[in-house]
Amino acid sequence: MSYNRIATPRAYIDLISFNLAHGWSTPSNISMLQDDGSTAVTFDSGQKEDLFDLRPSNFVTIEAENQAFYIQYDTEFSTDTFAESSFLAILGHNFNAADAVFKVQTDDASNMGTPTTVSTTGSHTKVINARADASAGYIDPQNNGWTLITWSTQTTNNRYMRITIEDDTGTGSNFNTDLKIGAILYGEFMDFPNSPDMSVKTAIDYDNTKLQNSIGGSTYANTASFGQPVWSATLPWTLSTSDISTYTFEQRYGRINHAMNFSYITDTNLFAENMHSSAASEWFDSDTIHSMFYNRILGQHLPFLFTIDGSVTEQEGDYGLFRLADSGMKTTQVANRLWSMGLNLTETW
Repeated sequence: MSYNRIATPRAYIDLISFNLAHGWSTPSNISMLQDDGSTAVTFDSGQKEDLFDLRPSNFVTIEAENQAFYIQYDTEFSTDTFAESSFLAILGHNFNAADAVFKVQTDDASNMGTPTTVSTTGSHTKVINARADASAGYIDPQNNGWTLITWSTQTTNNRYMRITIEDDTGTGSNFNTDLKIGAILYGEFMDFPNSPDMSVKTAIDYDNTKLQNSIGGSTYANTASFGQPVWSATLPWTLSTSDISTYTFEQRYGRINHAMNFSYITDTNLFAENMHSSAASEWFDSDTIHSMFYNRILGQHLPFLFTIDGSVTEQEGDYGLFRLADSGMKTTQVANRLWSMGLNLTETW
């Protein structure tokens, strides 16, 4: 949609960084192996932990000669409702230049004995840069930059998640060039229950600038940063078939801030039935704004992928990584079982 036409927003909340942040998972829960299942992936720069720091400008470089390899995450959740997922985003990649394709599978067994391939055509929605490949179940991004797919919530067979990446010509081929990946997000997305009220405020803050006046009255500016660092092969959030990371004249500078209010949210959409319950349906898997959004981003601690209109596909300008601009969740009861809440977001990198 773009033109900053805010409809019903959607937040994509990363399960991996959430579990790493509060200590349930450690880097040992994430494995990266070549297709033989035993040979380690060779990095030219970076390490596997850099893939999950939610900073797409901090990309890793993987040698082209690795050929096919996979990234696997063990949630260690033996209860299916804890390990549910509905999206995957790969940010800051050069898959088009490397001629790389990928597929996404989940399984309750680490060897992917009977996997569910959520990236199979017809099983997922191609939101951003996710063209189907000729090989069944694979996605062939037509651009460098980033890719986002969604699927109906995977409620079973989901303890392990595996991303298999290979050259488009097959598992025995080197990539066209070293593979670069900035960040991987995997988890569930949440649509807000309704559109925000009118009078949404959007500001673009050109921060980190200090002005000084000389004795003669001239003004000088010292700016620590103009905006987001560039990604591996593109400008932030841009899609391109070529490397345009040096085309800084095309970059959108500044930091976007959104301030919006939501009125008449039902209590069942906002609060969980019992926020201290060990029953998944009453708290962790309650699909409420409190449990699914605020709790899983740990307030201001974790960023999240956000779009101003969750129904739009192939419009990369509506997306960004954001954090809460204030410390947490603030609500006001306006009628019986109806609440209002404010949502203040600031772009992050």
